[in-house]
Amino acid sequence: MARPLFVAWALSLSACFTGGFLSGQPCNSDADCGPSLRCESGVCGGPNSPTSPTSTTSLTSTTPTTGVTVGDTTTVDPTTTTTTTTGDTTLALTTTTSTGEDETTTGGGCGIGRCKDIDMLFVADNSPSMLIKTLILLDFITAFGSELIPELSQACSVHLGVTTTGVYTPNPVECQKLGALVTADNNGDPCNFSEGLPYATLPDLQMPLTLECLFNIGSAGDPDERPVDALFSTVGALDPSLNTPTGCNQGFYRPGAFLTLVLISDEDDDNNDAQGHDGSEEIFESFWAGSLANIKPTGLNDLYMIGLLGDPKMGQPACPWQPNENEDGLGTEQTPKLRAFIQSLPPERYALDTLCNVVPGGSAYASLMAEIRTELRAACGA
Repeated sequence: MARPLFVAWALSLSACFTGGFLSGQPCNSDADCGPSLRCESGVCGGPNSPTSPTSTTSLTSTTPTTGVTVGDTTTVDPTTTTTTTTGDTTLALTTTTSTGEDETTTGGGCGIGRCKDIDMLFVADNSPSMLIKTLILLDFITAFGSELIPELSQACSVHLGVTTTGVYTPNPVECQKLGALVTADNNGDPCNFSEGLPYATLPDLQMPLTLECLFNIGSAGDPDERPVDALFSTVGALDPSLNTPTGCNQGFYRPGAFLTLVLISDEDDDNNDAQGHDGSEEIFESFWAGSLANIKPTGLNDLYMIGLLGDPKMGQPACPWQPNENEDGLGTEQTPKLRAFIQSLPPERYALDTLCNVVPGGSAYASLMAEIRTELRAACGA
């Protein structure tokens, strides 16, 4: 399919987000609301907009308070790996067979090299501290649509799903569980996936409105983020019932598919952090890396990770982080634990970028998408 169509896809997706995604969010100026909405009485679209916050804690500042001293800063270095010792005790994955879309597809004429089937899971922080990063996430998702959707569309089959770092309450009651895939937007309106499954498949990649629903998760989630527990729950390692044919995720994870994990968070996965949160507790931190290697029957051969975290780029200052401001902190926290988790993979099997010091509305993630595309093709032998 011609590339201009995917540029149009990205522009359409951008329009969807700036129209619905930002409606009702706090603002200081029109620039906070994207090109389609105006900032009226401190709210994008005005106080009567559909998602206008009327009873939740308001985050009215989009610029972190200056004068915060950050000591011993660490930075994202894509060429440095961190080795985590796991011993022999790691989480073994209990796998189930998908009956949603065939377990694997082996037909000729499709695929990215050897990778015929692709599972892509976004583990996204939707806690209140993410509210002021909405436009940054819009840039990331638009770049994803423009650069990676064309690549994914070459696969024989695709399972693309989103889960949040806490229980996602807009889901149906029976699927308000950690690790359950998002099936409704933050207003509770269901996402209408073309094949009736709780995740997007190949036809949905050409449907911006469907994907807009999938990523429109808001920022009213649990302030106690548990991204690692959420990740392992979604793929059936902590809660195998989720991935059964009748479970909430209906066979999203396929043992024979190439798995790409995208972890997005502005806070680390801490135990007893400055806010008193416990973070992920189901697996000891020292076993995270070994459990990651056990996700796939083929080990790391069919695994790739992407991290959009709070650490600044090399040579840039750390962003201020005020954990006790507002309901869930203000700013962007450095994330050494999550970064080490991702960097336990070989350097060619992960890509890292930042939510810190990003100016919305530009091409901040163009180089990240180029790196991901190149490394995914190499991993698949394309």
